[in-house]
Amino acid sequence: MVKIAKPFVTNADDSPAYWQIGNLWQVMATGVQTDNAFTLLDQVVHNGARGGPVTHAHTQEEGLYVISGKCTFNAGGHQGLQGTPGTFVSIPGDCEHSFTVDESDTHVLNFYLPAGFEQLLIGIGRPAGERKPPPPELIGEMMAPPWLADKLSEDYGETSILGNPFVDKPDPAKMLTKPTPGATLFPFIANKTSLDHYTTMGGCWTILASGAQTGGSYCLLEVVFRQGQAIAPRIYSDRDEMIYVFDGKITVGLGDRITTAQKGSLVYIPSGHVYSVKVESESCHCLNLHTRSGFEELIVLSGIVSQGEMAVPEPDHKDRPVDAGARGRLLRKIGLKELSQM
Repeated sequence: MVKIAKPFVTNADDSPAYWQIGNLWQVMATGVQTDNAFTLLDQVVHNGARGGPVTHAHTQEEGLYVISGKCTFNAGGHQGLQGTPGTFVSIPGDCEHSFTVDESDTHVLNFYLPAGFEQLLIGIGRPAGERKPPPPELIGEMMAPPWLADKLSEDYGETSILGNPFVDKPDPAKMLTKPTPGATLFPFIANKTSLDHYTTMGGCWTILASGAQTGGSYCLLEVVFRQGQAIAPRIYSDRDEMIYVFDGKITVGLGDRITTAQKGSLVYIPSGHVYSVKVESESCHCLNLHTRSGFEELIVLSGIVSQGEMAVPEPDHKDRPVDAGARGRLLRKIGLKELSQM
């Protein structure tokens, strides 16, 4: 397949933004930009009468990361999964799921593989008047007509199980989920506070999702980089990479173009494009997604393991010695070629 996607940077404060079901939805990446491979939504979720979607499923895989606030997730027959800051929830395709919002203005990132869901949202949403959830008195009048929500749900792979998330109010009776018949992949929840950290490559990394858990579809890592750390120019042959900046500032080389990304920015690098990263701030806290998986194996191979809080590596930190042959074989396996230094 010929790929036409190009690298780009999207900032939350100037991304396309919509209001729907009482939420602010900021569209950070669309299928048009990513060859239909990926979409990312940055949303601030209203609580109360319309806080959270009733039980539904969709053909796309979904990942949700709680930046702030609190949610309760239900997925694949597992009820009451607590989502606090730093929590990641993985939802395989066709898996029943729902969630409720437990704190006002909970901030959540969610991505879909492949893209498509964003078109459903754009089709029923209203352009946001400001960068926060809509006034409560406007929520009802902005709700999509049921016929339109049902039609677009069908078009873009969503199935209403106990109701349509864009029409029906949260109700305890409409939030329960069942296991997916014949499933080989299952929903799971992870939080950096209970996982191992790996210090290597100028950062402290936590693997939130591995290829073993996602069937090789993707891996997701959280990382805190030290100042001045540069990811030397490199290129993937058949994997895409995304970096979302929680805090800090980075300079990103995208081919012959240099740009910056800071808090609230998404950097998207499709396969076949050279890129590099340098941390300009004292440290930089990021979320790092690779589709497909494999990069997490490189982190495990060279990282020094620790527990507790994620900590910025000391300037004199040395990576664990790794056999050059083993590292080279792994780089070839995942199709990652390292080029010259910045």
